[in-house]
Amino acid sequence: MALQTLTLRLPDSIYQRLVDLAQKSERPLEEETVSLINAALMTDAELIADISDRLNQLALLTDEELWNAAASRSSRDDNELMQELLEKRQREGLTPEEFEQVQTLSKHFNHIMIVRAKSAALLAERGHDISALAVAP
Repeated sequence: MALQTLTLRLPDSIYQRLVDLAQKSERPLEEETVSLINAALMTDAELIADISDRLNQLALLTDEELWNAAASRSSRDDNELMQELLEKRQREGLTPEEFEQVQTLSKHFNHIMIVRAKSAALLAERGHDISALAVAP
């Protein structure tokens, strides 16, 4: 695949968000930026195929890894940020950047729930009692 160079001038707030995301994912800034652009350009069919591939890979995990995935939760910081943004949306509305944050967090939360559900289903298929997963921590 041929690579092209693109120079962007970004507002400080967007640049800092990219830096923060790259640090959280422990990837280089350029790699994180390319990943985000790729995700934004994905069609619905590509997105569905990507999710399907990721879920199918869960079948390769050990039981212990599936238990961990089935019990995974979003971070307290992400939950608090989402709550703040949703309350702000009701009070006064959101800036475009805040709206984008809500969209990103929603996708993140949905991903966690899908992985948890598929992991639990795989554990049940393997004969495990998954009733403990229904209990709130």
